[in-house]
Amino acid sequence: MNEKRNSPTTIGMRSKSDLPALIADSIREQIVRRLLSPGSKLPTEKEMGEHHGVSRVVVREAVARLRHEGLVTSHQGRGVFVASPEDGRFLSIGEEALSRPEDYQKFYDLRKILESGTAALAAIHRDPDDLHQMERELSRMVAPNVDPETYVDADISFHKAIATASHNPFLVLFIVFVDARLKESIFFTLSRFDFQQAIQGSNVEHRIILERIGHRDAEGARTAMLTHLENSSRRLGIQPK
Repeated sequence: MNEKRNSPTTIGMRSKSDLPALIADSIREQIVRRLLSPGSKLPTEKEMGEHHGVSRVVVREAVARLRHEGLVTSHQGRGVFVASPEDGRFLSIGEEALSRPEDYQKFYDLRKILESGTAALAAIHRDPDDLHQMERELSRMVAPNVDPETYVDADISFHKAIATASHNPFLVLFIVFVDARLKESIFFTLSRFDFQQAIQGSNVEHRIILERIGHRDAEGARTAMLTHLENSSRRLGIQPK
C-alpha cells in the first residue's frame, strides 16, 4: 500500500477514538489521488493493521466508513475493492435536477465558488508531483489535432489535478462530482462550435492558473480560476455574454 502521510508513529500519537477516522482519511486520500486505482484490491485487514500499527477492529471500522461513502465495495470471499470517486454516495443529483438552462447556470455558480477557493489552496499546498500532473493534462489540451473528447477529458482531469493539489480529499470528491455532471454538456457544446477557436482562450486561461499555482500565489490563482470559469460559462452559453 503506497502510504506516505500517516505512519504508525504519527497515528499512534492521536487519540484512540480518532484512529478509524485517520485510517479512513489515509485510504480516502489515496483513492482520490489515484494512488489506489478503481478496481484495485485493498490489502487485508491484517496487512493494513500492521502497516498503520492499529488493530484489525480499527481497520474494519475505517473500511466500513469508506464503504458507506461508496468509495470501496466488499465482495464475499474476495476482499475489498476500490470504487471510482465519481461513484461516491456523499452527494446525489438526479437528471431531473439539471433539466433546464438555469439549472446549469446555478451549477456553474457552485463550480466557481468551489474551484476558485480550491485553486487558492492548491497554490499553498501543491508539491512538484501536483505541478507535473497539471502540466501533463495541459499538454494534452494544447496538443496538435486534439479532438473534443480528448480535450474535455484532459480539461476535467486538469481541474481534478488542481483539487488534488489542495491536499484536501473532500474537496477532490466534491469537485470530481460537480465536474463529472458537466462533462457531457461541455463536450456536446464544444462539438457544435469551431472547436479550435473555442479552446484557444481556454488554453491561455489554464496556463495562467497553472503559473499562479506554481508561484504559490493564492489570490492570483483564485482570481485566475474565477476568470476562467466565468469566461468558460459564457463560451459554452451557460451564462449570458
